[in-house]
Amino acid sequence: MKKLLSISILAMLVTLVYAQNPQIEFKVKDFDFGKIKEEDGAVSTTFEFINTGVAPLIISGVTASCGCTTPDWTKEPVPAGGKGIVKATYNAKGRPGVFKKSITVRSNAAEGSVVLTIAGEVTPRAKSAEEQYPVKMGDIRLKTSSTPLFDIYRGDSRTDKIEVKNMSDKEVKISFAKEPKHIIFEVNPPVLKPQETGNIVITYNTKNINDYGSRTDYAYIVVNGKETISDEYKLTINSLLREDFRKLKAEEKAVAPIADYQTKTVNLEMKADEKKTAVIELKNSGKNDLIIRKITKGNGISKVSANKSTIPAGKSTQVRIEVNAGDVKDLTSSQVTVITNDPKNSTATIVVNFKVVK
Repeated sequence: MKKLLSISILAMLVTLVYAQNPQIEFKVKDFDFGKIKEEDGAVSTTFEFINTGVAPLIISGVTASCGCTTPDWTKEPVPAGGKGIVKATYNAKGRPGVFKKSITVRSNAAEGSVVLTIAGEVTPRAKSAEEQYPVKMGDIRLKTSSTPLFDIYRGDSRTDKIEVKNMSDKEVKISFAKEPKHIIFEVNPPVLKPQETGNIVITYNTKNINDYGSRTDYAYIVVNGKETISDEYKLTINSLLREDFRKLKAEEKAVAPIADYQTKTVNLEMKADEKKTAVIELKNSGKNDLIIRKITKGNGISKVSANKSTIPAGKSTQVRIEVNAGDVKDLTSSQVTVITNDPKNSTATIVVNFKVVK
């Protein structure tokens, strides 16, 4: 009985203390802007509150869940029964799509903090031709001047396209200069009418090139027969050429070469004027010849080479990595890529760590 009485008294005291505090009561805690236009920029709404307590209400701070929302609020104390506001401004510029953001209001009210929300959907503005086609080449503009990475098996071909627009009031004929022999460029339609859009169609045929791994090729756009070999008119074609092991039979895999590296990490400590060479043994642990297709070097590495490119079963070769401390500068590491005909491990990366000491 005494215990129940104590609890009741405590509850009454809590209620009394609570009643003596300021209390913040919002008419609305959530607001939906609906659909708004991106070009309208910043939009705002105001949340109104009442201090339903008996002591002055002070808002100590208001924070938004992201920098796209800017809050403002009543800074002076709000007396009992008085009203105040919290204003939320959302910047729609550059933010198309659905959004929902929170605004946390902190005060000396009994409940401590209140969370408000704003929501809506920003409809994207219509982009200008210059924005849609940012790459300018004379009277034409392109969406991009480079292709995405062609990930392609040797023996296959791959096609991609780049959108192009004639920005002039005259017809434009597009052709190409210095095209690589393994890449065919076409324009559809061949002649663009004023303000017309079309596509540069790029067909990459690996049968016409003997290479492996990452590769970058270039060609130049010629507008109305005026050939200009400069970066302004350059197209960049990136590719990653893979050897095709997809059709290997089980018995072929069983006798395939195996590239077995002594290590795939090299640590070189050098003086400022010193040159060093790291040597890594590469053994063929398989049953057929291991062939080194290609070796490439990263920044800071002077030269990479192998004693031989064809390694019989059970034999080894040496991969030599030469580094000049003067070329390393601020680099701490680089890498060497070795591509072989090992179907399980055709591409191996050797990490080279540098340390230049006085």
